[in-house]
Amino acid sequence: MMELVLKNGLVADGARTKPYTADICIQNGVIAQITPNFAGPSQETLDIGGMVVSPGFIDIHTHSDLAALVPYEVESKLRQGVTLEIGGNCGISAVPGNKERPGAAGDYFSRTLEQPMGGLELGDYSMREYAALVSQKGCGINYGMLIGHGTLRLAVTGFENRVPTTDELDKLKSILDKELADGAFGMSLGLIYPPSSYSKKEELVELAKVVKKHGAVLTVHLRNEGMQVFEALDEMLEIAGESGAHLHVSHLKLMTAPQWGRGQELLDKLKKARLDGIEVSCDQYPFNASATSMLALVPGWAQEGGAGELLRRLKEREGSIAADIEQAVKNRGGASCVLVSGTHGLRKEYEGKNLQEISESLALPPADAVIKVLLDCDAKVACVYFCMSDDDVNTIMRDMDVAIGSDGYSLSYDPAITDFVPHPRNYGTFPHYLRHSIDEKIMPLEDIVYKITGLPAKILKLKNRGILKAGNVADITVFDPQKVENKSTYMESRVHPVGIPHVIVKGCFALRDGSVTGVKNGGVVLSG
Repeated sequence: MMELVLKNGLVADGARTKPYTADICIQNGVIAQITPNFAGPSQETLDIGGMVVSPGFIDIHTHSDLAALVPYEVESKLRQGVTLEIGGNCGISAVPGNKERPGAAGDYFSRTLEQPMGGLELGDYSMREYAALVSQKGCGINYGMLIGHGTLRLAVTGFENRVPTTDELDKLKSILDKELADGAFGMSLGLIYPPSSYSKKEELVELAKVVKKHGAVLTVHLRNEGMQVFEALDEMLEIAGESGAHLHVSHLKLMTAPQWGRGQELLDKLKKARLDGIEVSCDQYPFNASATSMLALVPGWAQEGGAGELLRRLKEREGSIAADIEQAVKNRGGASCVLVSGTHGLRKEYEGKNLQEISESLALPPADAVIKVLLDCDAKVACVYFCMSDDDVNTIMRDMDVAIGSDGYSLSYDPAITDFVPHPRNYGTFPHYLRHSIDEKIMPLEDIVYKITGLPAKILKLKNRGILKAGNVADITVFDPQKVENKSTYMESRVHPVGIPHVIVKGCFALRDGSVTGVKNGGVVLSG
């Protein structure tokens, strides 16, 4: 007897098969069979006629490292249909911790990403310890992990802007080797975030060789996504070519107005690299605005030595810091394109205002306003940057080697917990992508689903997820193609999406009829 049968759904299987109507039968947490008309006995049958049934969505680019450990419910990804998140991106991960510098990894993670995780003491975890902690607590969806190069470097060289010694490089490689062997999916680079940004090509090639040894993936937040984006991509293609590692470019974009319209040119460069034998893939979030810390406006040299030294340099206006910030604001599109979304509750009067408005209210030039805001808020300021072209977003979206990733977090909807205004990608990436792709006829349904299921599974080398077929884990999302829609906005983001009534994790409903069931069937997914 089957435990659950989903009847009459339009099956979009994640393998780019033309959608077809069938019944999906689930037993013991896996897909037992997919058949046109199942007539056998079942404990439960749910008619989902008129809706699409697909593999659970895989969010390949997230920062939800700690979401599985917080002492409250985080629902924002589950309600979008996500059943697996890959954390540790952009060189910033909660793993590995550092016994010699206790708490350093947690401080780096929270300060750099500006994501308060209230009620959670940030620990120092290895991959094995992290997986054990998540398993002990239980979680609604699944999590996988990358090893952040910045966190890795922090454990060995600290926040120092220098080349590692031979012994230090060996230690970096040894730690990475162990964490990859213990189930991490790869290593991520965050080449705009110190200390990852302090690295030279030779260091990255050596670490990438370790990634290649494990058949893992090397992801990268490019050293520049604006005026030098093509040069930054060349750097990484050279590293991938010399190491043999699978390169994955995170949140592919062109971030400054002078580069707008060159999306296809960027994709053509990647296509040529593949023809030259380099394994390369990408991800993208389907919005024209990015989000990160206000520290992205501060030059890397000013951040050497950590938060204390940064705040001192800001206060003393050391060297060219004000001029460098001024240029960074211009590169991001100007002060009106920088929106302060959160200050960890330190200065609420700045939140929801753009930098131009803050500058005018303070009677200061934008660069000086950045310095004041950072000093007022202990350098803990989250911003949204409106710096991309819709045409480029659509051009990149059409490429079948570009997966969709949120670059966000699993968050609570409770305003007492999430007491700032996160980027809507945290609450609406996948329904937004579905609605936009369907309405704008970006691609057929089978390809729309592939880019959030089968493609990320292929990139990560997942063997039993991402495709609906007998024997695979029953991680399944059901959505209404006519109704699915993001309701989150830049100024009011804590809003449920619509049109995704059911999400199944390992054969059990995590979301049913739009309500979270509380079933903790998720866990840590390990590579290999």
